[in-house]
Amino acid sequence: MLLAGLGAAGWRAVAAAQALPWTARAVPAAEPTRQLHAGGPSGLLGTGVSGDLWALSLTGQPPRRLAAGLDAATPLATGHGRIAARRAGGGLWVWEDGRVRTLPSAGLAVHAGLLILPLAVVAVVAVVNEVKAETNGARRTDPPDHRLARFEADVAGRWREVARSQDAVLPDARPLQVDLDGRGDGGHIAVLAGPDGSRYDHGVLGDGVEPTRVLWLERHGLDLLRALSLPAPHVFEDIAPRPVALPGAPGRFGLLTVRSGPDGGQLVLVTADPARQQGLQIAALGDTVGGFHRWLAPTTDGRHLLAVHTPHIGGILHVYQQEGRQLTRRRLLDDVSTHRIGSRELDISVWLRGLLVLPSQDGRRLRVLNPAAEWAEQQSVPLPARVGLATALADGSAMAVLTEDGRVWVVGPSANAPLRG
Repeated sequence: MLLAGLGAAGWRAVAAAQALPWTARAVPAAEPTRQLHAGGPSGLLGTGVSGDLWALSLTGQPPRRLAAGLDAATPLATGHGRIAARRAGGGLWVWEDGRVRTLPSAGLAVHAGLLILPLAVVAVVAVVNEVKAETNGARRTDPPDHRLARFEADVAGRWREVARSQDAVLPDARPLQVDLDGRGDGGHIAVLAGPDGSRYDHGVLGDGVEPTRVLWLERHGLDLLRALSLPAPHVFEDIAPRPVALPGAPGRFGLLTVRSGPDGGQLVLVTADPARQQGLQIAALGDTVGGFHRWLAPTTDGRHLLAVHTPHIGGILHVYQQEGRQLTRRRLLDDVSTHRIGSRELDISVWLRGLLVLPSQDGRRLRVLNPAAEWAEQQSVPLPARVGLATALADGSAMAVLTEDGRVWVVGPSANAPLRG
């Protein structure tokens, strides 16, 4: 939630969030949870370790099973009245108005994000290369390439692939819709691409493959609109860039991400290049965090720019400000971490009621910061186990937290919601 334009009701909610003690209460679940997502018929969805999809109750009722056989390693998506997920074998699974349709042959990539548009689902697909004959007579299959694909339902409700990108994308990319040109048409699809497994061998984001390009693709045909390629030895050490509003340019957005190279990671703002019709540019760049294989984890509400430097070894929160082509930083807080080594959840923080909520370094406490009060810590909420994933509920009343032991909690300002371990 942005602080600007909250209105009287919004500011009352912020004041209430600051005044009431924040507590955590358990959400009933039938099995340990692997994926958590705000949305669906009950307001909160969880994929269990078995691959069952559950509508989790926010009022203490038993969970309701919606599906079985889903891939618990791949995130869920919701939007426009639908839920989309990857089946265990790579098929597309879509729930709409209580009805389920699948496309078993979709070939969705494991770990990659799904994006729901009004008339489509956009996903990363694995493209298996042809089997090639070796000189010794043996045969092999090259590792698959990955492309972005658009799926639509026909008049009978059957899902089918209707478009595919020409360029290879990151295997675990999480595409997003963003308006980089200020066209006012809802925006098109930004995705990290140009996967490379040799430039930068850090490998803390789930695998050793890093993107070298940002693509902005037309949302219907997935044709290239704009692109930015990094020269060696740099990569974008990220999975999904974050949209941020550009000051002085109503309706236009940029992308906040991380560029990494020999001197470590640095925060970077990517925007449409006004001088090149099909180009993106690095509009502003922060200093490196201090050495090879040092990384930072960005977070933003679309206006404030922040990053946790070295979240795995100390975790120091910084706030950034754009000054021309420079992103200058100011140190705010120690003992925080928004990422775990090997996890594809790159930002375990939540913006709730104008406040930033992020875990302590050990992940067993949520720290609530108020940007309107010089980032002062307003609350500290203990958790019964280390946090692994967090999301704001759709109504903004609270947040849901998945701890690493598979339990789910609702956390927020309440006088009558005690922690139950």
